Amino acid sequence: MHRALLIALSVIAVTFGGATFAQTPIDDGVFTVAMSGGSPPFSMPAEDGTIIGFDADTAHELGDLLGVEVEIVQAEFSGIIGGVQAGRFDASIASHARTPEREQAVTYLDFPYYYGGGQFFVPADSPYDSFEALIEDGGTIAVDRGGTNQQWLEDNGYGDNTATYADVPTSLQAIQAGNAEAIFTNPIVGSQAFQTAGMQMEPLGGLVFQENAWITIADGQPAFKRLLELALQELQQNGTMQVLSERWIGLDIVTPPN
Repeated sequence: MHRALLIALSVIAVTFGGATFAQTPIDDGVFTVAMSGGSPPFSMPAEDGTIIGFDADTAHELGDLLGVEVEIVQAEFSGIIGGVQAGRFDASIASHARTPEREQAVTYLDFPYYYGGGQFFVPADSPYDSFEALIEDGGTIAVDRGGTNQQWLEDNGYGDNTATYADVPTSLQAIQAGNAEAIFTNPIVGSQAFQTAGMQMEPLGGLVFQENAWITIADGQPAFKRLLELALQELQQNGTMQVLSERWIGLDIVTPPN
């Protein structure tokens, strides 16, 4: 464990009554982290069945810094927050945006671990050249079930045009099967998934909205929250998060926008 982090942990121990690890779910030496496994390049299955990607590597780097084993659990995206809330997972590192509904269920760290947004995409041979034209024609938009992209569509009156699926690859399968005309997703997730699926997809305009991705834990764990924040700050400051960003995304998604 990094010396600076050890010093910071001793401060936490004093602040929270000298029982830092006894008050955290990693007291057993295992950090259980949930992610969907269906959002490449953030989380996706490797040939050996393990989950790899930016989110997975972030979890492993946090675990290494904290000196604990990391257990990654693949779960359907729509059920991850509930699993964190119920204590089935110690944390989620699953590209969760911050919403009022989720804030009522779990605790967010004080800062995000990467920055992103939502965008529409259609097949390269699509007749649509704008999102408005697709909506006017009654086109169907595939979107991850339970995510902020679905929430944005519903909040803006496009619920009747929305079809929800477990993850991005499944949404793309719906487009290939003719059950949807477009997908609404994070462009970083989308670009990797399009390549994996062998699909040529084109954006319909730019980002519709910007949102950041946060790590979540169950409520009532101030020492654990501070512990993870200190570890994540260390990964940001020592350049590890930048390395992971370049490795998996090919660009910087971890530096806060101006």
